[in-house]
Amino acid sequence: MSTATITPSTPQKPKRKLNLQAIGIYIAAVALFLVLGLLNSQFLTPGNLRDVAVSASVNAIIGIGLTFVIITGGIDLSVGAIASFVGIVSANFMVNSGLSPILALIVGIAVGVGCGIVNGVLITGLKLPPFIATLGTMSVFQGLAYVVTDGKPVYNVPTGFVLLLNSYVAGIPVVVVLVAVVAIGAWLLLRKTVFGQNVIATGGSEETAWLSGIRVARVKLAVYGLAGGLAGLGGLVIVARINAAQPTAGSPYLLTAIAAAVIGGANLMGGEGRIAGTLVGALILGALTNGLVLLNVPSFYEQIVTGLVVLIAVSLDRSKDWSLLSMLRRTSPPSATTPPATKP
Repeated sequence: MSTATITPSTPQKPKRKLNLQAIGIYIAAVALFLVLGLLNSQFLTPGNLRDVAVSASVNAIIGIGLTFVIITGGIDLSVGAIASFVGIVSANFMVNSGLSPILALIVGIAVGVGCGIVNGVLITGLKLPPFIATLGTMSVFQGLAYVVTDGKPVYNVPTGFVLLLNSYVAGIPVVVVLVAVVAIGAWLLLRKTVFGQNVIATGGSEETAWLSGIRVARVKLAVYGLAGGLAGLGGLVIVARINAAQPTAGSPYLLTAIAAAVIGGANLMGGEGRIAGTLVGALILGALTNGLVLLNVPSFYEQIVTGLVVLIAVSLDRSKDWSLLSMLRRTSPPSATTPPATKP
């Protein structure tokens, strides 16, 4: 009598799904750079590409913070006003109170975090919708930016502060290095920590996350504080770039930072977002702005182009069901193991 030997089956690793939208963002970026390079020979020169990276830096920094907010299913309309407010406060301390550049940088980021926590308290404590809460604080922070200096710009920013954020290291702009550090830290926080998993879970289903023991309110407070801190850092970069602090300097970056996150794959319904995608989105916007200037296109067309790019990105995100895999699933015959429906 022979005995059958049973060999244990080795578990197969789950196959990683191919994210067509993520790949499409990189393809679109490469295609855009090639097209602009063909239209103007100056675009792909090292000096101009460096300018594109620098111009995309503020959108990248603020957009990374917004990516965390959008993943939770929220929105922060106050980041531009926070950037303006932080820039005014830090510049005012340096010029009128003699605060050192390093301390001014730390104070500015702390003020930004505080503004973000205010947003988080309004949303988690008073249960205000994120759109309404941040729309209100946008006006408050913007008003405070005017109040601090009676609506006057702050000039004569110390050279040490300008060099801190607007100089070069081995030919690489400091702000580009800063963006890389922020992006790597944000990616590790989102993908390699429990907090990051809680952020994604909160955006996927807030009720399910709460039932799973996740302290949703604390997650949101931390996320909005992070967004405020990065908005403040973006505002400080703006001050260093223009060597002055303007009460409305950060306002134009609200829509473009949101656009960078959305173009990069952040789902406005929550639960999905990519740090690398946000960086690519910021580069796409920076390349468009730079390319339009090189092509002598009037600057006001930039807003039209940016809006169209955002609409296309959101449309592609909402049309994931058009993928070949989904089409095959819809047209495939029912499985043989599925019992046929019986007629009554």
